Amino acid sequence: FMMKMLPRIFFTAMVLAGLALAQTQGDIERYRKKYEEYLRSVQQGQAGFELGEDEAIIGDVPSEFYVMKPEKDIKPDEKLKHFGYDFFTLRDSIPIWDNLPMPPSYRLGPGDEIIISLWGETQLRSSYTIGRDGMIYIERVGKISLADKSINQAKTYLEKQFQKVYETLKGSRPSTFMDVSLGQLKSINVTFVGEVKLPGIHPVHPFSTVLTSLIQAGGVDTTGSLRNIQIIRGDDDPEKVDLYAFLLAGKAAAANIRLQDNDIIFIPTRNSSIEIDGAIKRPGIYESLPNESVADLVDYAGGLKAKAQNKLAIFRFQPELEGSEAQNSANALYTRRDKAGEISIQYVNRIMAYSTPDYTKSVYIYGQVKNPGEYGFEVGMDVLSLVKLAGGLFDETYYQTVYTERAEIIRRDPESNFPIVIPINLAELKQGNQAQNIELHNWDILLVRKNQNFTVSKQVQITGEVKIPGVYSLRRPQESLADLLGRAGGYTAKAFADGVKLYRDSIQVAIDNFDVALIDGDSVNVPEHPGVVRVMGEVYNPGYVQYDRGRGLNNYIEAAGGFTLNARKKYITIIYPNGDVKVKDSFIPPRVKEGSLIIVQKAEEKLPFDGTAFLKETASIAASMATIFFIIKSQTN
Repeated sequence: FMMKMLPRIFFTAMVLAGLALAQTQGDIERYRKKYEEYLRSVQQGQAGFELGEDEAIIGDVPSEFYVMKPEKDIKPDEKLKHFGYDFFTLRDSIPIWDNLPMPPSYRLGPGDEIIISLWGETQLRSSYTIGRDGMIYIERVGKISLADKSINQAKTYLEKQFQKVYETLKGSRPSTFMDVSLGQLKSINVTFVGEVKLPGIHPVHPFSTVLTSLIQAGGVDTTGSLRNIQIIRGDDDPEKVDLYAFLLAGKAAAANIRLQDNDIIFIPTRNSSIEIDGAIKRPGIYESLPNESVADLVDYAGGLKAKAQNKLAIFRFQPELEGSEAQNSANALYTRRDKAGEISIQYVNRIMAYSTPDYTKSVYIYGQVKNPGEYGFEVGMDVLSLVKLAGGLFDETYYQTVYTERAEIIRRDPESNFPIVIPINLAELKQGNQAQNIELHNWDILLVRKNQNFTVSKQVQITGEVKIPGVYSLRRPQESLADLLGRAGGYTAKAFADGVKLYRDSIQVAIDNFDVALIDGDSVNVPEHPGVVRVMGEVYNPGYVQYDRGRGLNNYIEAAGGFTLNARKKYITIIYPNGDVKVKDSFIPPRVKEGSLIIVQKAEEKLPFDGTAFLKETASIAASMATIFFIIKSQTN
């Protein structure tokens, strides 16, 4: 019967233990979410750590080399822009109206404001607007016609009229002076037709040119031509303006033609749209004239980049074909850059310049060399050539730092996953053995090892009561503390020999004798006789106590006030000046030396017996046992 009940008892006990120790449902749900977040981060390659910059380097040798270096300047496909059109629209507003200079040929007309100033014996300043009849009226002077006069002609004419009224303006030495200037100017009406952003009649500044008027009219649409802008004035033949001369070379003669009232600006449609892309300084869509060549268009685009190939790909369409055959008839013609001037631009719709592949031709040298790294490779290059590029190895001093018996060339093997390792004896190479001067291949790596015996001397320092304190270089392996003390001239009269302290990595070393071997960076201090013993911890008066050779441990503790009530009397620690440590754990206390530190430990605190808690735990266990018994009895019945 009991054998049948054992599984049920075990299961019941496990359930009770699980209820006692299990996490809450909220805790389980929280851990589940954290685990799912971790899985997602692993799938996304963000497991909470990143490789540092040097993770791909093993020792001094890079672990990765690229046949083709990755192109850092490659960008996603971008739509080419039409060249020149943004000149009119790069800024939201341009303060042209008040900043244009007055041309000498400007003629006054209705709507212009004239400002007349007199100063000297007579003071006067008045402004007058020219009426539609071209006249202004000046009190005491009368009506004066200024239409179709330049500003200089108007000034001369007004001065003569004013001299009739003001005598002080006359003579070689007048006492009154006169000046005439322009105030507000009339606008002129210019009609913009064709492929402009805002066609129609626009009032523009009277000093406007083709360029400035187009800016005021919103610019040219990309369907319009920048190379055949026409100014129509009356019955005269249209004057044509090619803005490429201005945009590319700053030739402003044609672009600065001043407009007149009732002029018409006509923008015809562009006759060509040639895409120029690739290794070009200013890629874009350009417009050509019938008599231009491929070289002209490449020059408009700024020319080729420094890494461009010397050949251009020229794509032409064939207008004699019809339908879908014509759409797919762009033939590619490749030509040298210096021959592009011989090819007409007619029927060309695209010009492409390709970059020269950035093919890695390098060899590498690492290890004990003056300038390790990557160097350009040329056919016929040998070990000596690469060593010289890296600063050389064979000068008298530096050569001693190199392990000369074996250097290595690591060469890739196309038939194996492992490289070919070619040994080189640098000592024989220095003696002129050309068999060791192996010719290098592209991507070879030359490794030069370090001479482990030629290193910076290992140094130790000794201070305190020695005759020659200072920094000393270790002369041999396993040089001892006793050797160092001898080299430092021995102790002074005040030296405390039992208190010599040895520090390694800023930590005091406990020494039994002076045969301990020194290493690089060790420091030694020889103190004076302290004459005291320090007592600290659970005593009533911690501090220093005068040293007496005849005193024992208990005498020093009593001199420090004796044990406190919390002292742990059986376990007392003594730290000697040389770093050695003794613990009193028997009836025979260790001897106290001069300069020792006595530490009286604190007794372990014991919690008082809690009867209430004991009864509570007992009741809980009894209830659990009663539950188990009830379940067993129920199963039996």
